[in-house]
Amino acid sequence: MIPRSVSRLFALALFASLGALPKPGFAADPWTADAAASRLTFQGTQMGAAFDGRFQAFTPQITFSPDDLAGSAVAVTIDMASAVTGSPDRDGEIGKPAWFDVAAHPTAGFVTTAITPAAEGKGYVGKADLTIRGITKAVEVPFTVTIDGAKAVAEGQVTVDRTDFSVGTGEWAGDGAVGRKVTIAFHIEATR
Repeated sequence: MIPRSVSRLFALALFASLGALPKPGFAADPWTADAAASRLTFQGTQMGAAFDGRFQAFTPQITFSPDDLAGSAVAVTIDMASAVTGSPDRDGEIGKPAWFDVAAHPTAGFVTTAITPAAEGKGYVGKADLTIRGITKAVEVPFTVTIDGAKAVAEGQVTVDRTDFSVGTGEWAGDGAVGRKVTIAFHIEATR
């Protein structure tokens, strides 16, 4: 298994090569996420009942200004082995090859390609590439940002089909015991 530090450096280098990380000369501000106050969660269903999970370790790289959306960018590296759902049985399975396959894919990534104002005039939409299990799909994530001086809070969510990323293979590929729709949500607190 590749050490996490090496895989994170590789992911950041990849994100930088895609143009997702902040570039010199942009007016948008760099922000530092408060890991203790920030959350990255997911909600799915099993046997028709909703369950909540979260990633305990993820690293956002954020550059953002409402006045410079073209210069704003977000890249997030997610430690897939840090996923917990509160169920020992489910947590024992989620990292296995049929699900997140953390041995082969220790990290997932989210990289914005554009940030635009929301059509309703409230908040923003992050157009991004979401990569899970080495499979990349384009997503659009509506989110809000509240800035108070040097502090900011960003919140948003997106619903994806887990089978688009081969999460839940073999007998789990259908929409039977485990639902295909998964909602990923975030609450990020940051300072500049």
